[in-house]
Amino acid sequence: MNYSGKICDGCREPLENGDDIVVCPVCGTPQHRSCYEKNHRCVNEYLHSTGFVWTDPDEGKKKPEPVSVQNENTQTAQDQPEKQPPFVQATPKNMESVFMRGVLYDPKDDMGKVRVSEAADFIQNSSPRYIRKYMKQKKSGRKLSWNWAAFFFSPFWFFYRKLYKAGAIFLTVSIVLSLINFPWEQRFIEQTAPLTNQLSEIAADKSSADSLTAEEKEKIKTISEQFMEIVEKNNNYLFIVSALIRIILPQVTAALLANYLLKRRMLRVVNLAHSATDDPELVKYTIMRNGGVSIIMPIIALMVDAYLPDLLLNIAYKINF
Repeated sequence: MNYSGKICDGCREPLENGDDIVVCPVCGTPQHRSCYEKNHRCVNEYLHSTGFVWTDPDEGKKKPEPVSVQNENTQTAQDQPEKQPPFVQATPKNMESVFMRGVLYDPKDDMGKVRVSEAADFIQNSSPRYIRKYMKQKKSGRKLSWNWAAFFFSPFWFFYRKLYKAGAIFLTVSIVLSLINFPWEQRFIEQTAPLTNQLSEIAADKSSADSLTAEEKEKIKTISEQFMEIVEKNNNYLFIVSALIRIILPQVTAALLANYLLKRRMLRVVNLAHSATDDPELVKYTIMRNGGVSIIMPIIALMVDAYLPDLLLNIAYKINF
């Protein structure tokens, strides 16, 4: 197949005669070899799990060409050996459905002001799972749903999904709650450290509770009673409750809002892309460029969450003392 004039999805530049072009055997996407080597994979690999297959945008405009007689010495794609290089000159099969976890969705299906194909371009990583969830939400009419990744990894999940405003809010809440709870946490740790060390010494050489002697069991009971006395004496029940609230409440809130916020940003990006141009290739490029995930930002957020509270406390300590 002649790919001259087609757009490379990697660099958005046209493919010219004489260019070193490779075609993905999975989805059939033509691309510059340099674009493949830069990413070490097909530029549309993130769509492979959805069943995406590249089709020639000009195919419908062309008149059918006469079929040439094949020479006996010419090897067809079916005759090629099973072991092929990563990319070979192959013609993609015509398939217009998108496979999502055992359910077929047409790329043009509406998910609520956005098509399935546009959602896949925007979400990219784990797009089948999110598309399936959003289709269910459309049928049920619900706006909120649960996101386990956001529950366990908030606020960093928001930075990963380029939801920077929401990520900044949840990160600020996390830091503020850390500063509020720090005095109680520090006092509680200092008071219970000797008891914790005693328990560690007892458990160091024991493989199970059955190997404990009667004396050691009695000592553990005494340590437990002393621990509860510390909790009651300093009213540390309030600390324990506040610590649970600090950990659980923001995570639950993040898990409930994550999918809603991701879809809201997706709709905004898709609408802006269509408003900017009528060229489907440019629309696709704009959606993909503004979607996807970020690796650097969650790492930065993690470092801020880990070190900023201690830095602020050290500054406050130096000012006061």
